[in-house]
Amino acid sequence: MTDIIFSFDTEDFTSSRAADGILYEANLFREENVKGCFCVVGLLAKQLKEWGRYDVIEALSHHEIGTHTYGHTLHPMINEYTDIEDFNKAQDELIRQETLGIEYIKETFGVDKVWAACPPGNQKSYVAMYGYHKMGIPIYADTFCDTENGTGAYYCNIFHVYYAFGIEWFLRDNGEEGIKKVLDDLAKRERAVIYTHPNMIIKEDFWDAVNYHKENLVPFGEWIEPNDLPSEITETVLKNMRTLIRMIKNDPRFRITTYSELASELEKEGTRVVKKEHVAEIYPQIKENLFPVQNPMSLSLADMMLACRDFLLGKEEHICADVYGFLSKPYEITETIKASKEDIISACSQIKDDEFLPEKIKIGDKFIGPTDWLFAAMEIILGADNVVIEPKPQLPSLDCMPEVRDSNFKGTWQHSDSFEDKYLSDRLRYQSYTMRFRRESNIKL
Repeated sequence: MTDIIFSFDTEDFTSSRAADGILYEANLFREENVKGCFCVVGLLAKQLKEWGRYDVIEALSHHEIGTHTYGHTLHPMINEYTDIEDFNKAQDELIRQETLGIEYIKETFGVDKVWAACPPGNQKSYVAMYGYHKMGIPIYADTFCDTENGTGAYYCNIFHVYYAFGIEWFLRDNGEEGIKKVLDDLAKRERAVIYTHPNMIIKEDFWDAVNYHKENLVPFGEWIEPNDLPSEITETVLKNMRTLIRMIKNDPRFRITTYSELASELEKEGTRVVKKEHVAEIYPQIKENLFPVQNPMSLSLADMMLACRDFLLGKEEHICADVYGFLSKPYEITETIKASKEDIISACSQIKDDEFLPEKIKIGDKFIGPTDWLFAAMEIILGADNVVIEPKPQLPSLDCMPEVRDSNFKGTWQHSDSFEDKYLSDRLRYQSYTMRFRRESNIKL
């Protein structure tokens, strides 16, 4: 059975008229007894009160509320202000802004928990992923970091789900027959997030395309509004949206759920505890394929590295917690290196909890890469006194996440011309050591 989540990018803080789209869609879903997940921009939550749109606020009270960031395309956007070398400085600013946005959301809608964070456009900052997790948000939606079949994946400590299908333009031209074909495709996935932008059933163009393209084009509050769509298009989309909902409700291949229900399922997985005896099972898996494992449990490469450190220091088990990848490219040796058990154990002090992993590890008077150390540590744990370290790749393949593998944010979407993507794309890839999958995931490499 495929889990369906209806997710709404609820974002236009420039037009009270565009908020009618939120009202229409929220009421329609309530009439169909389906809870939608409205990810709201913090500034929109604030504007709804300033506009006196209490009808919209009341309509959303029957649905789940997430965050679509503090300011969406207001410059500097998340990618722009987090593309700096100093991670802590970037994360502090991220948490400052996003906490303010969530305060607006909680104050406007009276909610005490935000279940999902949805980045606008391609704002897939690794800083935001770590930051939202630190803020207690369990789900990161509309992401690059998901499996092909939509099971979801952990990356930078937060659980990611991919947006599978956007409906606002599709429903302008497609009724029951077109919907049937889409549902056949979605039924092949384990989870499908169906998404829409409520403002786009009211307006001809996106609000940020005319107000925030590459820069803040107008002063705050002096916004330009795109033209309204003809009313018949709005009516057609809403009619076909109702058809889509009813077809999914009546199709035994689907189960409609929410981000909060997904978060509850994830919480039931409980604490992961790696025992020293598990190394015998884990080692051949990663030796064959440097990749996170699912047996005996779901483990990232970072989990394994921290666990091996603990085992070498005399512990019999490791309790998995937050993990971090690398801030620069891991070091790769170019020639064979021999190391003793003492060399590998003495390096444990370089691997610390709740910090980014070291890109290179010193043993004696030489350096090796983190994966070199991980393999050597496992061999020592399994009884070796000396190890031979051969040159090898230090990061897992990202072929299962091609958008992460090929990420390049510069010159895309609404980014300013001065935005360089000096750190973000590379560092997103360097976090692959934190990647892991639920045990039931069917990963295709």
